[in-house]
Amino acid sequence: MKRREPVLIYMDILAALFEGPRGPTRLAQACNINYGRLENYTGPLLTKGLLRVGGAEGQEALSITEQGRDLYLEWLEVWKKLPLGVT
Repeated sequence: MKRREPVLIYMDILAALFEGPRGPTRLAQACNINYGRLENYTGPLLTKGLLRVGGAEGQEALSITEQGRDLYLEWLEVWKKLPLGVT
């Protein structure tokens, strides 16, 4: 089985959070990534200001920032223009 490139996982995370905030478990499921590895990908996105952590007490939720939304929308435009054969 071929592994996804990290950039595709990052974009999957941004795409899932573009739809709305999610807890870590739901985010891992939406992106088809192991829960234990999720932090390897969300950490850099949090550091760069593309994601934020929020939620009620005891209910951690990740959401996309405005900067993350802009990056995701730019990525979509590039993705649509490339003849990758993948949707």
